[in-house]
Amino acid sequence: MGKVFVLNGPEIGESFKLREGVNFLGRSPDNEIILTDKTVSRKHLKVVRKGDKYLITDLKSRNGTFVSGAFMSPGKEVEVAEGVPIAVGITVICLGEGCSEQMVPFLESIDLTEDPEELNRTLQMQRDRAAQNKLRFLYNASKALTENLSIRETLERLLGHIFDLLKRVDRGVFVLTDPDTERVTEIIFKSNNPGDDASSVYCEEIVKRVIESRKPFFVSDAKTDKSEFVDTLEVLKIESVLCVPLISRSQILGAIYVDSLKRPYGFRREDLALLMNLSLRIAPAIDDARFASEILEVAEALSSETQEVPK
Repeated sequence: MGKVFVLNGPEIGESFKLREGVNFLGRSPDNEIILTDKTVSRKHLKVVRKGDKYLITDLKSRNGTFVSGAFMSPGKEVEVAEGVPIAVGITVICLGEGCSEQMVPFLESIDLTEDPEELNRTLQMQRDRAAQNKLRFLYNASKALTENLSIRETLERLLGHIFDLLKRVDRGVFVLTDPDTERVTEIIFKSNNPGDDASSVYCEEIVKRVIESRKPFFVSDAKTDKSEFVDTLEVLKIESVLCVPLISRSQILGAIYVDSLKRPYGFRREDLALLMNLSLRIAPAIDDARFASEILEVAEALSSETQEVPK
């Protein structure tokens, strides 16, 4: 009998038996797989197990279903491989024994010999710790934005906070662009690879797509990616990638880009929401700094012209 493993959400660390044939997942007690996550619909997902094959259908849920970061059309049955992350609400699940690699970091952190009550307390502590880490990250980000630092220094500090929170990140980049031409004007990056430089530290195609579309891009596992970048990700040996736009007053100012080169599933759907939150905080500061720089340039030019006027 197959299983459903919960990788994130209120039931993190739990697993449910998946019988042969049709299984339903949702908040309602008449489902085979019951989740308490309030962002999950009462009947959210249909899961059909046929031997070692898994077919899922989103049942027109309120918050939708995402497979490897891609939105799943409601009512359309899709086959998914073992171990592929499936986001339902803020909960992330995966099907079959292929999930075991995703469970290892979690299982290593708890003692499975504990009694159920103690194990539940441990699970709750882990959930609370994760929530605290996110709040600490947003606090540190807000603090960095209020300090008297240059934009470059601020963004470098923020990259450090991103690396502290997202442990699987190998490279993080702020790509700043001219709001009129969308031409790249500055690249601030942090990388675990000593050989990286500004010209090779991110996937230009993905950043260009995010800047042009003004929409985020997310790939949890490049091996299961079905986007137009599948070949590019393979060539660049990128296992997972997340990129969000920087927008202020309807102007595109660049993008935040992070990726993982060593292993897939470097990011979760909730990490996308977190970086979007960060983007909303950063973009106005970048815009204000750019405007102040332009004013300074104009003032200096006027001062120079005034000094050149003959007396």
